[in-house]
Amino acid sequence: MAPDQKAGKVVTEDLLASGRSLNMLPFVSMPDRISILRLKQALRFRRSQMRMARAGLFIHNGDEIWSFTPLSILISCFDEMADVSLSETWQRSRAEATPVGANVLSWLLGKHFARYLLRFEDQGLFSEARPIGSRAYFRGDEGKPRTIQYLSRAVGETSRKVVIKRHGGRRPWFKNEGFGYRIHFSGSVWGVAIEPFYLFTGGDASKPVSYNRQTAYSKEWGGRDVKTGASHLAFWEDFLTGGSTADLEQDPVQTLLLRGPSLRLPQPVPRD
Repeated sequence: MAPDQKAGKVVTEDLLASGRSLNMLPFVSMPDRISILRLKQALRFRRSQMRMARAGLFIHNGDEIWSFTPLSILISCFDEMADVSLSETWQRSRAEATPVGANVLSWLLGKHFARYLLRFEDQGLFSEARPIGSRAYFRGDEGKPRTIQYLSRAVGETSRKVVIKRHGGRRPWFKNEGFGYRIHFSGSVWGVAIEPFYLFTGGDASKPVSYNRQTAYSKEWGGRDVKTGASHLAFWEDFLTGGSTADLEQDPVQTLLLRGPSLRLPQPVPRD
C-alpha cells in the first residue's frame, strides 16, 4: 500500500487558515542515510515467527520498506522476504529532492516523534497520531484536575496546571491543554510544527465532549478561556525538550535530536 500522499503536507488546515507563522521545533541531528529494502512479496505474507523488533520503525511504501535502520539489519530481519539485489541505501538528500521521498521521510519522522511522546504517558499526555491532524493532549488524573512538573528554561523546575475543572455539579467538564503537530520541511531543515490548543472533556476529564459542546464551551467568557499565546508555546517547547533537547534516538537508529526553542517560519503556502 502506498503512503497517503497527504502525509507529506506537513501543516494543518487550521495553521493555513489562521494566517499565523509556523512554529517549528527543528531537528538538529538526523541520520544522513535512509535504507530502502525491496520486498519479494507482500508484507502481509511474512512468517509469524519473524522477529521485527530489531528492524525499528519503518514505513511500508508499496513493495518497499523505508527506514533509518541500517540496511544490513533490515535484510537480516526480513530474511527471505528481502530482495537484496534491488535494495539500496540513499543519501537523505536524494529522498528530500523528490515529492514521494519527502513524503515518506515526513511520515517516518512522524512515527519517531509519536513514539517519543509515549514517554510522557505517565504524566497524562495522550497522543493521537493520524496521517493528517495528529495531536496530543493531557488527560485528567482519574477524573480530577492534573498538575505536572517540568523543566523550564526561564525558571528551572516548575509546575503547571494542564487539566482544569471548569464546571462542577452533576455534569462537570474540564479544560485540557494540548497541541497539534506536523512534520515540516523548510527546504533545508526538518522539524515538528506545533500549535497549542485547548479542548474540553466531560466528567472523566479524559474523553473530549461532542463537537457541538466544544463549540459552546469555547464561547464561554467571550472565548477568552481558550486563547493561546507565546506562554503556551514556550511551555510545550520546554516540556517536549526538557528545557533544551529532545532525544528521539532508539537502537538501531542514532542521531535523531530535536531542540528548542522553536523556529518561527513564515506562513506556508498551501499545496494541491
